[in-house]
Amino acid sequence: MQRELLKFKQVTSTQDVLRRLIKNKKEIAVFAYRQTKGRGRHKREWFSPAGGLYLSVLIFPERNINSIPLISCLTVIETLKNLNFNNLSIHWPNDIFLNNKKICGILCEKTDSAIICGMGLNINIRKFPARLSNATSLYIETGRIHSIEKILNLCLKHFWNLYDALQNDTFSITQAYQYISGLGEPVEVKLSSRETIRGIIHSVDEDWSLLVRTNDGMIKRIYYGDVIRRV
Repeated sequence: MQRELLKFKQVTSTQDVLRRLIKNKKEIAVFAYRQTKGRGRHKREWFSPAGGLYLSVLIFPERNINSIPLISCLTVIETLKNLNFNNLSIHWPNDIFLNNKKICGILCEKTDSAIICGMGLNINIRKFPARLSNATSLYIETGRIHSIEKILNLCLKHFWNLYDALQNDTFSITQAYQYISGLGEPVEVKLSSRETIRGIIHSVDEDWSLLVRTNDGMIKRIYYGDVIRRV
């Protein structure tokens, strides 16, 4: 099924544009070359200058809602693989790393029956602020300019294919296991300002929950939180 794509030179946030379109009950994507108020999880600022790919998709899933962030991550992984990039990993729940540096962030926001999936992929950005010392871009990794339009088309193709498979119950998380970072490693998951879970990353489940084996040997299932790797 063909879905519409809206393109903008600049927006405050592609998430905000789609939030205003929820009432139309139509699955649609929005792309912008630049955002003035891009945001990540917990409303953190997302560095969004020209040179990045800022894409949000409005969907109305009927099942497997918890796995939407996973297919968003796999969308970026499959896109970069098509461009012959390797050493890719997913840092649960929503970050994509290339050569051990952050190349992309995912933001999924739910409103009633709608979910808006945002993807911020660093493509031709040449320099990041000092506070983003662990960020990278395709340009930094290769020293050359990449076609944002080509990457946009690949992202849309992979997202809609994965989303349709998820809704048809033909998607399997096994295709993501090889990319999940930190399996078997010590971790802290900050659930709130008052609650932190410590243990070893055991696995991830079909619904994209993180399974952590705590120090007392129990397996905790986690659906949200900030993950801190312990050395």
